[in-house]
Amino acid sequence: PSGLRREISSAATGRPIQDVIQTDAAINPGNSGGPLLDSSGNLIGVNTAIYSPSGASSGVGFSIPVDTVGGIVDQLIQFGKVTRPILGIKFAPDQSVEQLGLSGVLVLDAPPNGPAGKAGLQSTKRDAYGRLILGDIITSVNGTKVANGSDLYRILDQCKVGETVTVEVLRGDKKEKIAVVLEPKLDET
Repeated sequence: PSGLRREISSAATGRPIQDVIQTDAAINPGNSGGPLLDSSGNLIGVNTAIYSPSGASSGVGFSIPVDTVGGIVDQLIQFGKVTRPILGIKFAPDQSVEQLGLSGVLVLDAPPNGPAGKAGLQSTKRDAYGRLILGDIITSVNGTKVANGSDLYRILDQCKVGETVTVEVLRGDKKEKIAVVLEPKLDET
């Protein structure tokens, strides 16, 4: 492997894929999903994507590390599918939070039936005069700082469905800690 702990975005979902292994091994359409072996024949990852400027199969390959795969296999055995834990929020693009001079993840919507909504996280809304009232800004989860959406995904990827996480938010000018029970992402194929 020529690089470890890289982050790429999934072409299919746009979601970041964390901690991928970068490899110079050719990944062709058809062998993604196949094993990435080290020189001793040990499984170190599962080939997942290629970055190819020319559209050919040459380029830089990316592989999901075997420890990540281990967690996924456990979920497949238990649930028959991969269940990702979610907070159940829609959040603002990172740039818009930076423009406000803030660091964190701004909650645009926390539906009342979702994990964050049930726990009482506040959505962004407008008052009677049409003025914007900012929702909660998530600044950390389980004590790990959250500066942007990627940080949030990275932390959630380490968590399990049903786990209770401590979400620290900036609400107005006060910090609050809120316990949220993570739920499985619904309709995940």
